[in-house]
Amino acid sequence: MLKLGILGAGHIAEKLAGVYNFLHNDIEPYAVASRTIEKAQAIADKFNFRKAYGSYEEFLSDPEVDVVYVATPHSHHYEHMLMCIEHGKHILCEKPFTVNERQAKIIFEKAKERGLFVCEAMWTRFMPCVKRIREILSSGELGEQRYIEASFCVPISWKERMALPELAGGALLDLGIYPLNYAMLYFGETPVKITSTAELTEKGVDEHSSFTLQYADGRIAMLGTSMTAFGGAPARIACTKGCIICEKLLQCEEIIIDNGKGVVRKENFPFDYNGYEYEIRSVIKAIEAGKSETEETPWSTTLNELRIMDTLRAQWGVKYPFE
Repeated sequence: MLKLGILGAGHIAEKLAGVYNFLHNDIEPYAVASRTIEKAQAIADKFNFRKAYGSYEEFLSDPEVDVVYVATPHSHHYEHMLMCIEHGKHILCEKPFTVNERQAKIIFEKAKERGLFVCEAMWTRFMPCVKRIREILSSGELGEQRYIEASFCVPISWKERMALPELAGGALLDLGIYPLNYAMLYFGETPVKITSTAELTEKGVDEHSSFTLQYADGRIAMLGTSMTAFGGAPARIACTKGCIICEKLLQCEEIIIDNGKGVVRKENFPFDYNGYEYEIRSVIKAIEAGKSETEETPWSTTLNELRIMDTLRAQWGVKYPFE
């Protein structure tokens, strides 16, 4: 049974700790690490982890740890994944995987050299609704796919990780990555044209933006994000004979299929726990099969995602101090 650990003790770490406890018959919730032993111990006690560490180095030096979930701020993902690789640990890393494509390439190269599994924890790609949406689109029931609109807007600009350039702040990497992945899932990962506009903060990171992906066959994805406005995370795939609507892109437990004459039906996909369990199951399956990546989020997908976000930031003139 794989022993799983979590590096970091924030909000996401607690969500994952709950999943690990839920899946305790399949994996062992083994250890939590934070920079303070008190934070790590609190999560370990709450979710029945065997160990807690107040040092990342001590945690990674534990030979019993098989898989590490990197749950630190994304500005530190690159550094912390390098540490994991040096200690021979398999990795599931919170999104965005790294700040840019260059960092991701280095991680994948080093992981390949060590024969390690690595995956970006883009949890929405693993949800049960994804397979069903693809089935509906491929069936021809709604005709030809032509247009996607998706956005994620939530007022969290007050958080340091969103506001500061030195922490790779801005709405795109933290929020905009979700509508981007939605478009990549259903329209493809290699648009032929990317256009965008953004409003920057006084500190020079993107406050909100709109970006369009155009594909070779004429399909278009219109995407947007904001860290100062509230708008939820709706998504719609428009086809020639109808559309598919997700009212909650992140917690998609229901889709609406409309034939253009009104709601045809609703289909429900209630989570077993909180939605993160599907990516954990996929990771366990891949590692036990000796694979280095998952089918849902292969390394090529992560690189394509980061390449698009690099392009968008270049169009806006957003560059972080450490790049």
